[in-house]
Amino acid sequence: MLNFDAQEKVYGDYKNEFGERLILKTNHTFEYYWNFDLASSWNVGTWEIKNKRYIYLTINEVQDTLKSGNKVEMVLSPDKISNEIDINHYGLSLISGGGQNRSLPPKKLLVKNKKLFTFSKSGKIQNKKIKSVINAKVNSKPWFKK
Repeated sequence: MLNFDAQEKVYGDYKNEFGERLILKTNHTFEYYWNFDLASSWNVGTWEIKNKRYIYLTINEVQDTLKSGNKVEMVLSPDKISNEIDINHYGLSLISGGGQNRSLPPKKLLVKNKKLFTFSKSGKIQNKKIKSVINAKVNSKPWFKK
């Protein structure tokens, strides 16, 4: 079980065998990256510890202001800086193989034995290897390690 005296040990750079990377920063912000072949995704946000052993991630979307004629709307930014963009820049970001929110980070993680465990859709802790996306004959670890 994690206590708040040991909380500083939670900060750091974690990876798993599914191409995911989670960086928990000391200011309680995070960066999440997912890569698979030519596809990629990223998210930023904040994190908090509850019940001394669960980490909850909250996504903060980075948005750009898209101006097209007289119309103005907010759209997901392809990078971590909010900008004012035109329709051409926005169109290019849509055909890219990567971007924000294409693969979402887990919402909740269990901290145990210096690992961050994810939860299945049914709410069970994923503490056993599961079939790889790339090769169904290979079982991979879904949990994050530093």
